[in-house]
Amino acid sequence: MRTLAIAALVVGGTMILQAHAADTSTIKLRTETTGDKTASVGIPSGWTLVKGSNGFVFVTGPNGQRISLGVIVVAKNGPAAPGGTNFSFALPFNASLKEKFTTIMQAGAAKQGMPKPEFTFASELPTKLPMCSRLLGGATYGSDSKKFEGIICSLRPDWLGFYKNIVFLLQVPSSRAVEDRPVVEKIAASYRVTPAMFKKMLAPYTALPPRPAGGAMPVMPGLAPYQDPTNSDCFDYNVIRESPPWEVPMHCGGIMPG
Repeated sequence: MRTLAIAALVVGGTMILQAHAADTSTIKLRTETTGDKTASVGIPSGWTLVKGSNGFVFVTGPNGQRISLGVIVVAKNGPAAPGGTNFSFALPFNASLKEKFTTIMQAGAAKQGMPKPEFTFASELPTKLPMCSRLLGGATYGSDSKKFEGIICSLRPDWLGFYKNIVFLLQVPSSRAVEDRPVVEKIAASYRVTPAMFKKMLAPYTALPPRPAGGAMPVMPGLAPYQDPTNSDCFDYNVIRESPPWEVPMHCGGIMPG
């Protein structure tokens, strides 16, 4: 089955600390696949695919490096509040992507028993799809300091008010940011997810109710389905890789035939 790399996490050839491109030819990766066969990632010796399923992979390195790709966090559109049975937290959908990212990271840290992280954002770079941004900066977990680069995409709420946030995140110790950049870049670029799984990742959290027999679907105020490019290749070109127009197929808004 054709697979697609959707997490190169590169901005014009830059990565953590905006370092210039490095030679990764000497970095050897072995491919690891999730148990459910929905995703795979290449990792070097000494690194571990800790867990993965439903398109998500979590990789750790020998010096505290953490790579999370394809994380889906469900939120409830409403005033800020803790999570419930079916969602991780409540937050207005019109909150900023920085606010959503911070809330996701702090909720995740609390769940893992880690100190509450504090974030400083060096930059926020919009993507060609307005529901996604690329964030760069630093994070402190108590006395632990890290540099990070991440992409967060916040998909529109479904008819019950739940909305998905999809996160791709690289974190490395601040003291190792330049040294680790080519390694985490190559790992992220090796990430693959099956097209069928990627379609599920982009689908609304709550399916529409059954259509009444002999009748039309009722009008549901506030329903705003995700209608930007749902082809996984278009998402990849326009969000993850931020490819120049001449490398983007015409059906994805570029000028390359196809």
